[in-house]
Amino acid sequence: MTQLTAYWHLWAVAAVIGLIALHYATQFIGPALRLKKSLAQVNGHLAWMAQNSPDSHIDLVQLKNEVMTSPALLHAWQQYTGTLQPRWQSAEAGPLGAARQRVSHLSRSFFAHMGQASNGGRLDLSNLEQLAKNDDQLAKLWAQYNQALEALQQLETSAQANPGHWQADSHAENYFTEQALVDSPLQSNFYKHIPGILTGVGIIGTFTGLIAGLVNFDVSNPERVQAELSQLVQTVGHAFLVSALAITLAMVFTWIEKSVLTSRYRQVEQLQQWLDTLFTPQGGAQAIERLTQATEMQAALSYKILSQLRESAPQAPRR
Repeated sequence: MTQLTAYWHLWAVAAVIGLIALHYATQFIGPALRLKKSLAQVNGHLAWMAQNSPDSHIDLVQLKNEVMTSPALLHAWQQYTGTLQPRWQSAEAGPLGAARQRVSHLSRSFFAHMGQASNGGRLDLSNLEQLAKNDDQLAKLWAQYNQALEALQQLETSAQANPGHWQADSHAENYFTEQALVDSPLQSNFYKHIPGILTGVGIIGTFTGLIAGLVNFDVSNPERVQAELSQLVQTVGHAFLVSALAITLAMVFTWIEKSVLTSRYRQVEQLQQWLDTLFTPQGGAQAIERLTQATEMQAALSYKILSQLRESAPQAPRR
């Protein structure tokens, strides 16, 4: 009891250090460990999807409900899915491209045969079915063209209704940021100052011990100088011990904070990489490709129409 009364100021500083350490462990280290587990589960699931079934159907709703469970992940996922669109293939790629090529080939064959049947005369396109009935070859081409056109429409409708394969317009790092997934949930901007606070508390403990020892130091009685000096040295020694504890904890907490944040940042980076692997961001390349293709098709169609108009227009009489 005597020791507690004599060194109450040092016990108070030690209690403050203990409370800071407890708060740091429960409010930073504990959530950081839970975040580690959550990100590990997300990365594990995305890695399994990317490695075992990279071209399989991806259910965005199921991925949201089963994987993106934390509030930060859910918010980032909702923003990220706004950039996803069905994976687009060029007009010549895949079954859809083959169907388009077949329709185009049959169309050219059909109209070429009609042109031969008319002997270069004017074609009446308002009654194609009646014209096809009078020519077996033309009727066969017309039937094949209709079948190919129906197959193309079914493929396009199926691709639009069940995309399955998604593609992002932007990289995942723009939405699944370190600030949103790590810094904000862990309040790292506050807890990175804990080592400095501990160091300040330790310094306060040192000065408190010195002040308390000097205040109680009495040199008026020469017979008690030896005892008073011994008491002063003990008080200062305990004060330095408290300061050493605070500085040691500050160094340990600094190492813990940097290690924890670095590990979480690495997990977020892995998450970004797996998402980019699954959804292959193009950064506008496909939009440019589509625009270029549409422009080329429009230019070709305009040239064809202009050529037909020139051929059908009456020529001016020569003078």
